Amino acid sequence: MASPNRDEKQKRAAQDALELLNPTICRIFERYLNRYFRKNFHGVRVARDGTAPPIDADHGLVAYCNHASWWDPLVMFYLARVLYRDRKAFGPIDAAALEKYRFMRKIGLFPVEQETSRGSVHFLNVSHGLLREPKTSLWLTPQGHFADARVRPVTFKPGLAHLARDCGKVTFLPMAVEYCFWNESKPELLIRFGAPIHSAEPKDKTVDDWQAQLQMALQTAQDKLAMDAISRDPDRFTEVLQGSVGVGVAYDGWRRIKAWARGRRFSAAHEDDKP
Repeated sequence: MASPNRDEKQKRAAQDALELLNPTICRIFERYLNRYFRKNFHGVRVARDGTAPPIDADHGLVAYCNHASWWDPLVMFYLARVLYRDRKAFGPIDAAALEKYRFMRKIGLFPVEQETSRGSVHFLNVSHGLLREPKTSLWLTPQGHFADARVRPVTFKPGLAHLARDCGKVTFLPMAVEYCFWNESKPELLIRFGAPIHSAEPKDKTVDDWQAQLQMALQTAQDKLAMDAISRDPDRFTEVLQGSVGVGVAYDGWRRIKAWARGRRFSAAHEDDKP
């Protein structure tokens, strides 16, 4: 159990993020991402047997995913808004990067110094403070660096395990993410949620115990998502967002003319381009 002094530090550390969160800017940014994802992906898909589970209302939520690309923070923000809209969503970001994009403070990102003990303490203080607030969620990439989705074993920085050991009434949710090409010119954004892990009292797990469990839960979700991706079967997924199709102006123009000459309806999807 945290001491009253530590509780106060954590509450103060979280207050800045809470005060800066701007619901109007969050809504505007969500609408922007809706268009941006449609433009850049053929589809945003969640595995049918790996959907986002309901979270107890009196539990905080920590969703953590593999760090496959620079898209990840945008994906997490969008999913937090779409799948857990009733929760205020937050996430850590490198302090230097946040200086360049200060508006991101208003959509729930808070600064953390990388590779310093001060940064680690600040991350834990803000996270604990936020998770004590009702209806909150924390979204992060505990690997701490970009890593190919096929790299094994999956390894994390220790911050998430320390958070899990010391917090109560929090659900930890692994989330596997892949970006891959199937049969269209635009990539697929594929997502699979793993089995939720609940923090519990009394605290009978060490940091190493938590580290191993959290890593394995995400690795299992990634292995299952890899099989989904290899199948190239959209029926294994629920489509969260349908993106654009087509190859290019010249090629699609020629295909449109061919469809007209044959008396057929034109579809820009490559899969529909039958002889």
